[in-house]
Amino acid sequence: MKQAPPLRAALIGAGHISAQHAPAWVATPDATLVAVCDVDRARAENRRDQLASLGHADVAIYTDVDDLLANTNLDCVDLATRPDTHRGLIERASEAGVHVLCQKPLAASVAEASAMVETCRRASVRFMVNEMWRFLPWFRDLGRLLSEGAIGPAHYLRVVGPHRPLRRARPVDDGQPYFADMPRLIVYEMYIHWIDCARFLLGEIESVYARAGRINPSIVGEDWAVLVLGHAGGGTSMIESSWATPDDAPTRRREGDILLEGADGSLHFDPATLELRLARPGGVEVVARYPSLDRAFQSAFDGCIGHFAAAVRSGAAFESPAEDNVRTLAATLAAYESLERRAVVAVGGLGRPPSGERRLIRRMLVPLSRWEREKDERPPV
Repeated sequence: MKQAPPLRAALIGAGHISAQHAPAWVATPDATLVAVCDVDRARAENRRDQLASLGHADVAIYTDVDDLLANTNLDCVDLATRPDTHRGLIERASEAGVHVLCQKPLAASVAEASAMVETCRRASVRFMVNEMWRFLPWFRDLGRLLSEGAIGPAHYLRVVGPHRPLRRARPVDDGQPYFADMPRLIVYEMYIHWIDCARFLLGEIESVYARAGRINPSIVGEDWAVLVLGHAGGGTSMIESSWATPDDAPTRRREGDILLEGADGSLHFDPATLELRLARPGGVEVVARYPSLDRAFQSAFDGCIGHFAAAVRSGAAFESPAEDNVRTLAATLAAYESLERRAVVAVGGLGRPPSGERRLIRRMLVPLSRWEREKDERPPV
């Protein structure tokens, strides 16, 4: 069978994160980026200049999406824009019969995200979310080693994310100053990546318990959080990080310390040494080393965008289509319900969390002295 020609793609949104989208489109052999669109022409031109520096010229500039779709022969678009713009852009792309890759978070609600999926389905348009974290090399290696049985069945994932405080005056972040006004912040913007990776490694999430708060007076949303995720298969994930205060890491970094524990051993990604280590009763061995965080993150964008382009071009299935990412979004938003209710909450209509799990997490809310006083009065879990 004759192979389809490379896709003609457009990048919509030329802000902060698009600087890593652009090289990924240059890297894939399955697509050619032919246009960049942003309401701010200067930003679009900056992205075009970046592409030119990578040897990719002849990129058209647009400041209006309707003009782009009407005047450019496109196969797909890459939406690198804020969540509140996604639904309208997806509807316009679908009307034009153009396949969609969309930046996370997909939407502010599961209902809105599901409506986008349905819009694309009705238009026979393929739709994937650019959730690139699971394409980071250590998560790919964790998934591979887990499937090979290196640590036996996994029951626990721990993510201790980096502490990278936002500025306590506006702009709170030079690249993403809008963080200051987001009512849902670190969980919605950052933890969503790790939640998706928890699903990738331990399977579907059926319950979420969250504690979080705001320290920085210059922002609206939460800047620290701790999540406990209950997986349908019996596993547990714990995620914590902070944008409130610094830690003692010698350099600023984008990734956390990752531990995956199984019945026969554990796998540990250490961001300080950039090593993935396998620990079993017989000893510890380094199973992978990564050259740099910057290269790893660009490779993740390359892998995710390259996978989208190759799948659309060939007709192959997406590893994580948009309807799958709705599950990640549902678990993410469940964290905010948990904060409001101060309770373990079920995800995605899977029912109430098991009673034993509810009791276990309630213990986390009880002061130690009271726990000691009452320990003989409680039934066993």
